[in-house]
Amino acid sequence: MKIKQHVLPKLLFLPLLLLSSGMLFAQDDEDFYLQFLEEVVEVENPVYKPVISFGTGLMHYMGDIKNPSKNPLLGNFGYKLNVSTFIGKKNNYKLNFFLMYGNLQGHDFDISLAMQSDPDKLPFDNRFTDLRVIYHNSSFRTETYMLGANVEYGFSHIASLNRRFKPYFSIGVSSLIFSPKGNIFFGDDISNPAQFYNFWSDGTIRNIPESAPNSWNARFRSFDNDYETDLVGRDFHGIGKYSTTTAVFPAEFGIDFYLSYRVNLRVSATYFYALSDLIDNYDQRVAELYGTEHNGLNDMFLFTNVSLHFDMFSDPKYLKVDRDFAMLDFDESMYEILFADQDLDGIWDRIDECPDTQVGAEVDSLGCPFDMDGDGIPDIIDLEPNTPSGSIVDKTGSQLTPEMLAEMFTNPNAVRREEVRVAPVLPIWTRNITFEPGKVPNKFKPVDKDGDGYVSFQELLLTIDDFFDEKTTYKLDDIYDLNNFFFSQ
Repeated sequence: MKIKQHVLPKLLFLPLLLLSSGMLFAQDDEDFYLQFLEEVVEVENPVYKPVISFGTGLMHYMGDIKNPSKNPLLGNFGYKLNVSTFIGKKNNYKLNFFLMYGNLQGHDFDISLAMQSDPDKLPFDNRFTDLRVIYHNSSFRTETYMLGANVEYGFSHIASLNRRFKPYFSIGVSSLIFSPKGNIFFGDDISNPAQFYNFWSDGTIRNIPESAPNSWNARFRSFDNDYETDLVGRDFHGIGKYSTTTAVFPAEFGIDFYLSYRVNLRVSATYFYALSDLIDNYDQRVAELYGTEHNGLNDMFLFTNVSLHFDMFSDPKYLKVDRDFAMLDFDESMYEILFADQDLDGIWDRIDECPDTQVGAEVDSLGCPFDMDGDGIPDIIDLEPNTPSGSIVDKTGSQLTPEMLAEMFTNPNAVRREEVRVAPVLPIWTRNITFEPGKVPNKFKPVDKDGDGYVSFQELLLTIDDFFDEKTTYKLDDIYDLNNFFFSQ
């Protein structure tokens, strides 16, 4: 996994030069270091793991025996579990494995009326008597189980991945197991002819046939929701038993709405075309038997659904990283500038207000050693840590008596100025070079592009830029000297 580095030495070096001269714009130190040490970066070529999704929707049957509702967005509930993974180098394609469960339902009044119009074609119920007729109809409902796979294409070239939504299209193949049941009679007493649904030519359903002598006494009947008859086993149409497993081919179109990089909402519609024409227990042979129409196609159904997709295992698209020393593309001198800690107290010299603390001393957030009695002597070497406030002490923190003070004034041990020698602890922070006012040093004359005897801020920036691009012979020390000269003009 590769991470795009947004650390730009050129941008960091100029503020560093301004800081070293004491003319940096006001900025909180803590915020500066938090921004410097932490960064949100985009992950390049993340490793994608399988994505799990759960969805629910409505299954609308579109075969010969139509769904009672003509609205394709209405039907019976269905449920889908899906696992997907990217395929291909550009992640434009996904491979999906899905498991579906639901119910398909249909009922055609005209076909039901045709099934009962010719008494010679009505089947007998051999469980009770060969003389009693079964008044069956076209109603059916079946549970469906599907296990399949498809290949999905996301239109990344049309809808950018940075947008909140993206369309897609997929095609696949699946196995379908079905078991059609019929709603043939009303109630529990199937030995009573009045328990069957009878379709009349006026579009009503009643408890006795329209041709019965006592049809004047018929009562209206409504369909219940009990699909009690195994249509394959009863074989009302004399077509024999048939396989209740078939292949279906799904074609799906939808849109992904990205809620976060881990979760997205998918709205889709899937059209399923089956290789079987008997999901509804009705095919061309049945149509010819009753003189009804057949659409000449195999069975079909539509599944409109909403699903949530959870990407719980893939690499994140963005990371908050800690910039360790090894990640910075600086040379050793830059490390010293940024992270020098000459007294080893854990506080970088840039913000250390006491840069020469004795090794081992406990310090505060500014790098200064603790001094509980406020006498100016750190506790680590203070021989009298509880000196009264306002007391005059020596270098060990011991209070000086009036006699000791008087002796100091009568026997001065002054040191001549020329005998004092200052030795800088860290050269990079104490570098001090004087320049002749109003004159550009010879080695910096190439920086003065317009020859006006003054190095402008723009000329300084260009030289620093050339330094990082290795287009100049100036070394790091020369850049420091140039910076000091710029602020001394």
